[in-house]
Amino acid sequence: MPYHAGLPPNVRARNQERFVRDEVQVVCATIAFGMGIDKPNVRYVVHYDVPKNLEGYYQETGRAGRDGLPSDCVLFYNGGDAAKQRHFIRQIGDDAERARSERLLAQMLDYASTSTCRRAHVLRYFGEDAPSECGNCDNCLNPAERLDGTLAAQKFLSCLYRIREHRGFSTGAQHVIDVLLGAATEKMRTWGHDALSTYGVGTELSRDEWMALLSELIRLGYVEQESAHKTVFLTPEGMAALRQKREVSFAPPRFVSGKAKKKTRKGAAASAEPFEEDLFEHLRRLRKGLADDQGVPPYVVFSDAALREMARVKPTTLLRFRGVSGVGDVKLERYGPVFVEAIAAFEDRKDEASA
Repeated sequence: MPYHAGLPPNVRARNQERFVRDEVQVVCATIAFGMGIDKPNVRYVVHYDVPKNLEGYYQETGRAGRDGLPSDCVLFYNGGDAAKQRHFIRQIGDDAERARSERLLAQMLDYASTSTCRRAHVLRYFGEDAPSECGNCDNCLNPAERLDGTLAAQKFLSCLYRIREHRGFSTGAQHVIDVLLGAATEKMRTWGHDALSTYGVGTELSRDEWMALLSELIRLGYVEQESAHKTVFLTPEGMAALRQKREVSFAPPRFVSGKAKKKTRKGAAASAEPFEEDLFEHLRRLRKGLADDQGVPPYVVFSDAALREMARVKPTTLLRFRGVSGVGDVKLERYGPVFVEAIAAFEDRKDEASA
């Protein structure tokens, strides 16, 4: 379901309510969604582009896994996100606020492009002690190598300069890479870019690696991408970097390098103890029916963590049911008999099916 400012308030409220009550599994929303939602069983938070600052990102990812069960947060990022955010920042009239926004964005981009432990990066940002690695983030599980991109960066920046100087206009990133790779395209012949000194000088990198390098050059502020037409051009800082031959390193796409061995997760994000998934889904449906009858969200009856433990230990007596984490005396009295009966009936049906 969608959730954004363009919807009527009653539609937004209804969509949010359906999500809270587990009637909808996925909400595609603006970042304001969920600020006041105390929903513990969110399993995924996906950012489709980079947030404006780390404070907001940390708060938004914090909506996942509040029940302590494994959850994932995925951030999609490329250099175009940086260009878009910088375009918005330039519209800010107040100089001090504009400078502050630029600083916060730079810190967010550092996080998005880091090849070190992301948890450690966030902890250090908030002034906390940080371990060398968490064992759960993508960089810990599948370490990214960084390549020396100094010479390649010089070629890319020089190519941008030559393209602009040749005809007085800039082009999109793919065409710049076509020039570097020596591609024989119609645009190349029409615009005469096959006559540039940078034509065909970049065959040492693949197209995907050139795009990864471009992302780093945009993050550094050496290249800017125009938001409307996606053209890329050299910034004054990029011209200075070209003349000074500044050192640049970048992380190539992992599927290109293919050298990192994926590690096993550890700690809180490791796989939970095994449980019977069919029984878990059966208990979820039972919980949903009870919650609807009472007019409350399902997690008020029992958390997902409690249901998983029930699906693991399969208590068929009230005494054993009381031993499940999250089952107190009140919930034992209110829900114990119906859940114990449901578990016993599920096990009986399974035995009959296997007989």
